[in-house]
Amino acid sequence: MAGRVRRFQVVAEACRALPAGETVTLDGPEVRARQARLTGPRPVRGDVPFTFGSGNTTLLRWAGAHADVVALSGLGRTLPDGHMHEPRWNAADIDRQIDLIEQGAAGRSTAPAREALVQMVEVTDDAEAAAHRMAGQLNCSPADVLASPYAWVGTAREIAAALDEHRRRWGITRYVVREPHLDAVDRLRACFPSPS
Repeated sequence: MAGRVRRFQVVAEACRALPAGETVTLDGPEVRARQARLTGPRPVRGDVPFTFGSGNTTLLRWAGAHADVVALSGLGRTLPDGHMHEPRWNAADIDRQIDLIEQGAAGRSTAPAREALVQMVEVTDDAEAAAHRMAGQLNCSPADVLASPYAWVGTAREIAAALDEHRRRWGITRYVVREPHLDAVDRLRACFPSPS
């Protein structure tokens, strides 16, 4: 695991340096590159926002110190099948992850934006029933489903209130929604007027 964390950090640092026009040489046990350089497009107009996502303690602190955007997914340890993950959807887990980001961001003039991966969207008049069904699939509690930023469940107004709470409690202001749920998001957006 330590080697994997080091590899992520090295690759992330290279991904920040290359668009900035730097030449990158990496010579480590995990990653190698010799005089890597992006030659186009040039010039880069403005900074490319650096988004970094992780659930790992070390990487969340690192992202807090270096990223423009830190993305949370709600995914914990990889399960034995190699594909599925433990859910980390309860508020205490999210509080801990936000605390790690804040530790890393200490001393920065501008803290990174916070983003969440929305894995499920269900617009419904019966949020409790939908949350019970989702909780059974995820092996977590219905309360975790309703409170987490990783699922949008309920009426448009209930979902909007949940987003306000995510912003207030965790500073989450950005969302990435999995493709199967984009139509539901379009329907939600139609319920609210665009800001002028």
